[in-house]
Amino acid sequence: MTITILSFPLEMPVLLKENFNRWYSLRSYYLAITISDIPFQAIFCFIYVSIVYYFTSQPMEWFRYGLFLTACLLISFVAQSVGLVVGAAMNVQNGVFLAPVMSVPFLLFSGFFVSFDAIPIYLRWITYLSYIRYGFEATALATYGYGREKLKCSQVYCHFKSPHTTLDELDMLKSDVVLDVVALILIFFNLRIAAYLFLRWKLKTQR
Repeated sequence: MTITILSFPLEMPVLLKENFNRWYSLRSYYLAITISDIPFQAIFCFIYVSIVYYFTSQPMEWFRYGLFLTACLLISFVAQSVGLVVGAAMNVQNGVFLAPVMSVPFLLFSGFFVSFDAIPIYLRWITYLSYIRYGFEATALATYGYGREKLKCSQVYCHFKSPHTTLDELDMLKSDVVLDVVALILIFFNLRIAAYLFLRWKLKTQR
């Protein structure tokens, strides 16, 4: 997210000049940026997730690994889209400062620090807007759900030996990974559309 905040502000002078000269349309420019970023984002995410998955001794099951990788890919695409929205709507100074601050509520209400049942009812609606919540939920279900065997433990008593216990503590027993994936895809497309609209608005105001 933080890196992509700088994309539009740094390229804005060139974009203004070339778009004003009718060398290409804003739609072509935005589509080219979107398509060119996807392979790099996907390749590096695939390498990172594969290393993490292997060295944390997760079950070598293609279905489980595929779910985990899909969730992480979607999280990275959505986070990149958040950076594009902030970069299109703000200048560099405000964007770099406000983007991490804006992400704090989504992180706090993601279920990572506080379980969903412990969040007050009048604040629980924020969790449905948090892309981090859907990503965390999907990776947790991919890791501990779908009938995973009990974890190995050499101690006399291991409270989290059963994956079922872990999901119960996270309040994710009734969660659905398909719903999480669909939510991340919808958030991704909405953010990409928002970034395009902000960019078009900024072009019109700076001409």
